[in-house]
Amino acid sequence: MELVSPCLKANNSSKPPSSDGLRKPTNLRQSGGKKEAPKGHDGHTLRLSPSPDEIIVHSVSTCNHCAQSLDTVAAQGCIKRQVFDLPLPRLVVTEHRAEEKCCPACHTRQRAAFPNRVQAPVQYGEGFIAWTAYLNVYQLLPLDRISRLFSDLTGYAPSEATLLAQLKTMASAVADQEPVIRAHLRKQPLIHSDETPMRMNGKQQYLHTHSNADWTLLTLHERRCGPAFIDMDVLPSYTGIVVHDCLNSYFKPEYKFTHALCNAHLLRECQGIAEHDRHRWASDMKELVQSSWVLAKEARAAGVTLSDKVLTEIDLRFDAILAQGKTEWAKDVVREKTGPRGRKCKSKAANLGQRFELHKASILRFLYDAHVPFDNNRAERDIRMSKVKQKISGCFRTAIGGQQFASIRGFISTLLKQQLPLHASLVSVLRGQFQFRTT
Repeated sequence: MELVSPCLKANNSSKPPSSDGLRKPTNLRQSGGKKEAPKGHDGHTLRLSPSPDEIIVHSVSTCNHCAQSLDTVAAQGCIKRQVFDLPLPRLVVTEHRAEEKCCPACHTRQRAAFPNRVQAPVQYGEGFIAWTAYLNVYQLLPLDRISRLFSDLTGYAPSEATLLAQLKTMASAVADQEPVIRAHLRKQPLIHSDETPMRMNGKQQYLHTHSNADWTLLTLHERRCGPAFIDMDVLPSYTGIVVHDCLNSYFKPEYKFTHALCNAHLLRECQGIAEHDRHRWASDMKELVQSSWVLAKEARAAGVTLSDKVLTEIDLRFDAILAQGKTEWAKDVVREKTGPRGRKCKSKAANLGQRFELHKASILRFLYDAHVPFDNNRAERDIRMSKVKQKISGCFRTAIGGQQFASIRGFISTLLKQQLPLHASLVSVLRGQFQFRTT
């Protein structure tokens, strides 16, 4: 049995596909796209509302058959049809009046205090700030288009400086929730981690994520590994399972978590080695990993574990393929190492084969633990759309702006995962009244 692997991309996920040069593996995605909703999906079909806001009765006044008047005839029933429409939003202007009084005892003038969130004679409220954050960070609209949208809907067009100030306000409020997200991620039995390069004022930064089905933490950092992991403050004390893409920094001895590698990445690299280097072992390994995943899925669906016999067969086949591979990649042409330092140069096939050999347990962990996924798609989905942001805007202009984007997007992602009301939650966090459902 063989699965079709996920969409192929660059062999190194931190680089664009164009960087593969002539070694781009063939895309194995089947043409045609999705034809229908996944099995078990509830769908989103509109259903009749039991409490419509307006009811319009269409009466029958004349019989179409004999032209008899029906104005005085009582209706025996009716057929309902409902139209769901979205009216133009209307601005609600709230005026705050602080009373002033003169003390009769000391004759000093006293004035009531305004709420902390009311700072100026005229300003936009939390609802405006929440929509600005959602449209810019989640829907990825540029500030100019957000201003035009507000103008079209309400007649008011906030300036770019006003919108930037609103994003700063939202990021400051959201930052208070990040310790909660970190604390919950540390308690999870399994999390996903990934990173992707982002541009900040012409310099390369990295967007990092730690996440699972309920929580998302995003951080923009100048480093790809070590210091970034420390600043995010999850992995240094984490003791569960981390699914990742085999970046060396995850394997530091001071980390106590268990590793599970993304097999989708390994399949793509096997495909590339098989196509460009004509190595049989790479094709065999790809087939073995795919068929093993099919067996694991069937066992999970049946609520059972794989038998010791099956696990032993997979284990022995895995070792036999690598033994075969050693004879193949030993014949690869490798450029001479320049300079006295560093390791001896190896071929791409040798590097991949030795990764399979070194991390065998982490690669096959999905066979032994039903909670371990086959790939790292969870983390990749949580950071994928941020690349679209970069395509739209080019880059972040400041490190502060990039971190604000990461904080707000991670918070919104968590809201959506926990199915919390989006706009109401954003307004609530601005007012300091927000709590996650699971806290």
